[in-house]
Amino acid sequence: MKGEICGLVGENGAGKTTLIRIIAGLIKSDGGVIDKSKIKNLSCIIESPAFYPNLSAYDNLKYHMLRLGFPKSNKKIDEILNLVGLKSVERNKKVKNFSLGMKQRLAIGLSIIDSPQLLILDEPINGLDPVGIKEMRELLLNLKKITI
Repeated sequence: MKGEICGLVGENGAGKTTLIRIIAGLIKSDGGVIDKSKIKNLSCIIESPAFYPNLSAYDNLKYHMLRLGFPKSNKKIDEILNLVGLKSVERNKKVKNFSLGMKQRLAIGLSIIDSPQLLILDEPINGLDPVGIKEMRELLLNLKKITI
């Protein structure tokens, strides 16, 4: 359902990431069927997202927008950076100097460029401190209310 947040819970090695990879179409399942016919587009963040470490957050977004065929839009880039909570100082900082939490925020920003109907995050709070976990939770709750 629109705006719903779901969690997938299981022990290490239970197959959570494998299921996410199957849903995202990155690997084929050994059996069964996943019906994605009603999902026009989905975005998925698994493990370490691909950034250009010597580019800023702003330039990473600009590059990915152009790669996806979107016209460069400073306004949209600013909206995404604001939405994911990357402050003006952080926007122009090279990604290689980002904290883990900042990288996760940027990964979410990259994943929502084309306003996916379904956003799948694999371990979005892994490695974050208690403050980072709280901020990520707030970001995810805000994302379910807002469409860019």
